[in-house]
Amino acid sequence: MSDTIVLEVEELEKRYRDFSLRVSFRLASGEVLGVVGPNGAGKTTLIHCVLGIVKRDRGRVRFFGLDVDQHEVEIKQRVGFFLEEAPLFRRMRASDVLKFFASFYPRWDWRLANKMIQQFELEVGKKVGELSKGMRAKLGLVTAFSHRPELVILDEPTAGLDPGMRRELVQIVRELRRDFHPTILLTSHIMADIEDLADRIAFLREGEVALIESKTQLLHRWRRLRGRCRDVRRLDPGDWVAVEHDQASGEVHVVTNRWSPALMDRVREAGLADPEVCALNLEEIYGYVIGARGREFEASPAIRTESASEWVANHRESHR
Repeated sequence: MSDTIVLEVEELEKRYRDFSLRVSFRLASGEVLGVVGPNGAGKTTLIHCVLGIVKRDRGRVRFFGLDVDQHEVEIKQRVGFFLEEAPLFRRMRASDVLKFFASFYPRWDWRLANKMIQQFELEVGKKVGELSKGMRAKLGLVTAFSHRPELVILDEPTAGLDPGMRRELVQIVRELRRDFHPTILLTSHIMADIEDLADRIAFLREGEVALIESKTQLLHRWRRLRGRCRDVRRLDPGDWVAVEHDQASGEVHVVTNRWSPALMDRVREAGLADPEVCALNLEEIYGYVIGARGREFEASPAIRTESASEWVANHRESHR
């Protein structure tokens, strides 16, 4: 992964009567950014706005340093995409769909396309509507990768697939990344897909990015500490995402996204003696950022981009 920015989305907004999308992010060359969130969070709206399928209300989108409004044709030659099934294609034979896409891309590589067709055992003589959902997804990957794009955008590629087919599709994307090293923007509401493929994860909630961080940092910094504490109020509010106090047992469960040895020292000083420390998996992190415990995360100062110590200093200053 390099420092070259392949995609830059700056203050993009799309407003509907009952929903608004407001996002900014960057995607570096060779990176896989996974955008995860529940249905209705705005994932597909984001992809459609980035690709220009839906007109954004404000903001700027740049591919390879080029403004999409001024260089749309050039940009689309360098981008592959996998979107929700288009009803138009369902009556076409799969072979005709491939020819249709090939006509748009001067760099279309039929040798690569045919290799994938054989690997996926695609029956290209059938109409798209006659193919299984899994086979239609594989066809979508052929159309997305066969012109060897520098950036591939995959919108919910495994949605609606059974677990076996979903795992197969994830493995295919992993192999395509290994072989061609494209930059990938991937959306999904399935955390396991994101965990398998992404280098960095953006949690999208109600049209906004609640958190964006590398997968490595997420798994390193999120911890649950469990033990007995004399006074929960002594815990620094800048260090935790959630504190759950079991009054019957006297145990306290502290969830943090700022894990470090120094934090462990502060927790002990606050009276949580010899706590048991457990790593959180991405499903659990998702639960705190977006799911049932999302409100706790939203209310926590630990969501802020400044450090916990900076937040505490600001908090004290505001109450003088």
